[in-house]
Amino acid sequence: MISEIVEQRIKAAESAPPIQLEGIARDFFDGKVLRRVLKKLDLEIFAGELTIIAGPSGSGKTTLLTIMGFLLQPSEGRIFIQGREVTRFSSNRLATLRMQKIGFVFQQSVLVPALTVIDNILLPSAIQGRSVPRAVKARARELLEMLGLRDYVDAMPQQLSLGQQQRVSIVRALINDPPLLLCDEPTSALDAESSAIVLDTLKRLSLEPTRAVVLVTHDPRVFPFADRLVKIEDGAVIYDSRQGRQGVPTS
Repeated sequence: MISEIVEQRIKAAESAPPIQLEGIARDFFDGKVLRRVLKKLDLEIFAGELTIIAGPSGSGKTTLLTIMGFLLQPSEGRIFIQGREVTRFSSNRLATLRMQKIGFVFQQSVLVPALTVIDNILLPSAIQGRSVPRAVKARARELLEMLGLRDYVDAMPQQLSLGQQQRVSIVRALINDPPLLLCDEPTSALDAESSAIVLDTLKRLSLEPTRAVVLVTHDPRVFPFADRLVKIEDGAVIYDSRQGRQGVPTS
């Protein structure tokens, strides 16, 4: 009986969205007034899709991504990870959840200059205070090969182009095989060719049925890569192409 319940819970988690936000609001105090940056926003992110969240500077898109990654607490609302509410988790439990369930790709690759490519990728596992498992090292090499970086395993970051460095950061984000990959303007520092390579990489990764990729940007040139486009303005969702496909007017 207990095993059946566990199996049912596992199946429910696998079928639930990687992340679901209900009534998420965020307030900031600027020293004079309390300003609401996100306005009770609802959003489900689905596996097997590249979701692009777009909006002008100050629209709240980066705040939203930061909350999705548990780097910032919402002022109101609830957060679910694979069907399980985690809103009131302690900071330690959220840190563990973040390590297990979420990968981050930032505007800059943020690689450690004194470490090789492979050591940069394995750094998150190494800083946990134990030796890196052989399986994790093998996965790192497999991911590097998949992203066209097989010949750069022992290279130093400064020997790579900016686009190659960003792909290394993607491998680092994937090392724990998270169901949710969060990307904050990952192509903003890249030229057009490198940007296209990184976006194509993220697109391919989003096709995996157990992973969702979310990319925040203000650059409309990124939009063609989206499976789903969500536009945010003044802290609220003003357009969602998923709703449009379901028959809601998109104009």
